[in-house]
Amino acid sequence: MATEQKYSIESSLKKLFVILHLERKDIYTIYVFAILAGLVQLSLPLGIQTIIGFVMAGNISTSIYLLITLVVIGTFCFGLLQVRQMQIIERIEQKLFVRYSIAFTDKLPKLNVEKLDKYYLPELVNRYFETISLQKGIEKLLIDIPSAFVQIIFGVILLAFYHPAFIGFGITLLLILFFIIRFTSLDGLVTSIKASDYKYEMANWIQEVARVIKQFKYAKTTSLHLQKSDEILNGYLKHRTKYFKILLTQYWSLVVFKILITGGILILGTVLLLDQKINIGQFVATDIVILTILNSIEKLVGNLEKVYDALTSIEKISKIIDAPVENSGTLQLQENGKGISVVFKDVCYKYNNENETLNNINFKVSNGESLLINGHSGAGKSTILRLLSGAYSNFNGNILINDVPIGNYDIQSLRDKTGILLQHQEVFHATLLENITMGNSEISYEEILELAKITGLNSYIETLTNGFDTLIDHQGKKLTNKVVKNIALMRALLGNKRLLLLESPFDHLNPKEIPDVFSYIKSKKNCSVIIVSQNDYQNLTFNQHLNLLEGSIIA
Repeated sequence: MATEQKYSIESSLKKLFVILHLERKDIYTIYVFAILAGLVQLSLPLGIQTIIGFVMAGNISTSIYLLITLVVIGTFCFGLLQVRQMQIIERIEQKLFVRYSIAFTDKLPKLNVEKLDKYYLPELVNRYFETISLQKGIEKLLIDIPSAFVQIIFGVILLAFYHPAFIGFGITLLLILFFIIRFTSLDGLVTSIKASDYKYEMANWIQEVARVIKQFKYAKTTSLHLQKSDEILNGYLKHRTKYFKILLTQYWSLVVFKILITGGILILGTVLLLDQKINIGQFVATDIVILTILNSIEKLVGNLEKVYDALTSIEKISKIIDAPVENSGTLQLQENGKGISVVFKDVCYKYNNENETLNNINFKVSNGESLLINGHSGAGKSTILRLLSGAYSNFNGNILINDVPIGNYDIQSLRDKTGILLQHQEVFHATLLENITMGNSEISYEEILELAKITGLNSYIETLTNGFDTLIDHQGKKLTNKVVKNIALMRALLGNKRLLLLESPFDHLNPKEIPDVFSYIKSKKNCSVIIVSQNDYQNLTFNQHLNLLEGSIIA
């Protein structure tokens, strides 16, 4: 079911204004052009009124040709201003796409995975596609709607100059327009967002079926995939129908509004014309102004759907842009040529509202020492590594790095000197070299080749025509489990590391390779090592050895 959350027009508009503020110079230019275009367009009825006056008086002179020329030039200038607005909008749309693309890719590695544990991130980042919806809606927000407002305001002002009776018409028009928007907009936004929630839930379910396609393919006659789809689609159709009813209410309000205004202004104009309060030229001009105003109102109300779409896109994008990031201190880990000391003092931790995963854990690893932590699955071994990696910070007790609380450090400076290997680390769609080095240009080929031989990865590399430049498939579909594990292991070990946090680093290796890899780890001078595994590796020499059972140290 789509998650419930409170929304408001004010909050969504505030987020929109924050985005638009970044493009304020271009937007100011658009508004200047919109005002000029509005003035030019509304000057055309005055020119037409004057031309009709000359024709009715039978006064055909050079002046009428000059006026016709000016009207034609005004039409050209109006079109030119619209083209310039479109060019600026295109520039803003390109900036939006680039900005959000960079923002998403930069934000994801910084997300607080502890607080986002209940979300499935690959599904959550689908909101990125809302940048395209925002691009499409931005033109309506910045050109059509402001232009419509300008033309309505200027049109009402112009009518007031023809006769004071039109002032009341203008005020009535603006009040009705205000109430139409005021009393329908919030429901329009909320139902649009809820329908969008179900849209993403549907996309997520389709992706999930594709991810486990073999389970559905080989299952005994199942319609579960269709049943789940039906449940989600029912929710979508329910809220989408509510949303469309609100749009219909707005459109019908517009139709009734146009009928009343058109009839009223024709009656008023006719009465004023018969009473000789206005002349025939003014009557025609007021009709043209009224048509311009009504077209602008129709454009304004008709584009409310685009406004809802844009505000919905902003709310969806905010799911990532405003997501909580990791806590980080300001202290930089200093380079002193030594390993990193680690101290756990009465450390307790639990996931969400579950039972404690770690219970009063105490140990110390001095500079350059190695520690092996054993325990069955669920004993809390992996949690210790995650706490030291900075991924989880909501713990009780004290964790000291070089005698300083871990929360005081800038998290990135700590990770720069830490090799981290956790279970379920995967390869991604990039070259083999990029998967191994993660873009670290300081790692030499000699170092990579040496470790590849030690881990046995070289036997795989030698079979590749393009070697390290081979492009890895998505999720390493064509790779064996050992190759994937070796790539992840090499990531953690390569480079100038002062602390290694390794989860089950030897489980995928054959017995002959394990001592060689361990010797490589031990050869890293001034590097502290913490390894967690279900195996005790009795043939390997560690400075310390701990056993965990249900979150507590037993030996």
